[in-house]
Amino acid sequence: MLSSIDWIRNRIEALPNAPTWRREERSSLAAVLLSLLGDSSQYLVGVAVMGLANVFLLPLYTRFLSPSDFGLYALVELLALSLLSISGLGFPVSYLKGFAASGPGEARKLLGTMLWANGLAAAITGTGLSIFLSIPWSASLLRGDARRIAWWLLPLVLLESLQGSLLTHLRAKRRAGSFSWASAIRLLGIAGLSIWLVVGRGEGLVGVFKGRVLGDVLACLVLWAMTVSDLSLSASLSSAVSMAKYGLPVMGSALIMMILDGAGRFFLGHYGSLEQVGLYFVAVKISGIMRLLVVVPFGAAWGGLLFQIANRPGAPLIYSKLMSYLVVASVSMALVFSLFSPLVLRILATPEYAQSLSSVPWLLLVQAAAVLQYPSSVGLYLGSATRWLPPIFSCGIGVSFLLNRLLIPRFGVLGAAWAWLGAWVVITFLMALVGQRHYPLRYETKPFLVAFAPSVLLLAAYRLGLVGRMDEILAPALLSTVILAGAGGYIWNDLRTLDVGMASRAKV
Repeated sequence: MLSSIDWIRNRIEALPNAPTWRREERSSLAAVLLSLLGDSSQYLVGVAVMGLANVFLLPLYTRFLSPSDFGLYALVELLALSLLSISGLGFPVSYLKGFAASGPGEARKLLGTMLWANGLAAAITGTGLSIFLSIPWSASLLRGDARRIAWWLLPLVLLESLQGSLLTHLRAKRRAGSFSWASAIRLLGIAGLSIWLVVGRGEGLVGVFKGRVLGDVLACLVLWAMTVSDLSLSASLSSAVSMAKYGLPVMGSALIMMILDGAGRFFLGHYGSLEQVGLYFVAVKISGIMRLLVVVPFGAAWGGLLFQIANRPGAPLIYSKLMSYLVVASVSMALVFSLFSPLVLRILATPEYAQSLSSVPWLLLVQAAAVLQYPSSVGLYLGSATRWLPPIFSCGIGVSFLLNRLLIPRFGVLGAAWAWLGAWVVITFLMALVGQRHYPLRYETKPFLVAFAPSVLLLAAYRLGLVGRMDEILAPALLSTVILAGAGGYIWNDLRTLDVGMASRAKV
């Protein structure tokens, strides 16, 4: 992987007819591509194992939990993830920004501040969730009895909040290998313990959450060993206030993302049943493979480089080009994953979940839109305009709720997928639009057209029944090769002609 990235960098720097006044910008673009792809490839090592663990757990859940228990698990997990977003207080993004501008001594105190603040918030929110699930009223809201798992949620929220803080520190130091292996060990631990508790001991839904908590304990021990030399028990109130001021809007947007994720589940639960929630959650898990293999590794690498790119020559050009390449690459990968989704569903779930297949391509496009939030939000972060994040994500919630209300009663699981995609398209567009006021970028229309055409053709083919059979592998393989070759060809051709475009803009 790294030798290929070096080759790309050398080719960019050796392009013919290169104007000498742009050599620094071209070199910076090559260096950023090298850093992003290099860091992402290292994050991918651990995240790929995480993905395999999640994939391995899905057939466990669908075969040893009833569809209604699986639906209840989907709703409770969403509540826990939402509280994790709240307990984070937006400090991970604040820490990444503060770490880039701080010295060694200051970084230790920043880490201690984040650990104390996040840990306290997690203890409070986790206790509240456990109490809520232990009372009878929660059963009527969730349409299922969660009292048997209520008190496993407190340690789950607390442990995963502390893990998030330590993983953020590894991202700030760009220790991609340590980040990946810690994440992989956690997921493998959860997988092994879940199999023992759910299959071996027959503990059902309780075993699912118990296995996750025990896996989190293992992960915390591993992360402590990796970061012990950087840990500090000291904290700074002034630093906490400063981090909160910058990070709370980010926390609000992260919470809203959880609401967007869960809106379809709760609307399906209200207008349908827990069985429909289970069907939808299977489709979400399958589309989550792309999230684990693409969105998470890129996001982890982006967090460590976002503020550093701004210090490079030609930074606006670098951000713009990254947006163009990511549009083409992410949509192409979503199409490839959708081609193989029938086969994946056949392997991972029982036939009673087959109805979820129609929503998978749309949910994969949700993942493509989600990864585009990173370059779209550049102006908001660099311009210290994170105050706009909650209003933007609130618009997305409004779109989501409206579309869910209109579409789910008629289209069921498919309507939930459409609503989620519509919300993410609105959010990404608004981020780019508002960000232009604070850090103007030159967005290109051609990459969006290149990505849009095959998406329409593939979705039409699904609609007409031309693709999507669970026993097919040759046709998806051939189509995937064509799609990826086209995407790679477009990106390389753009890199090849990059100097010509820059020279033309310079003459204007």
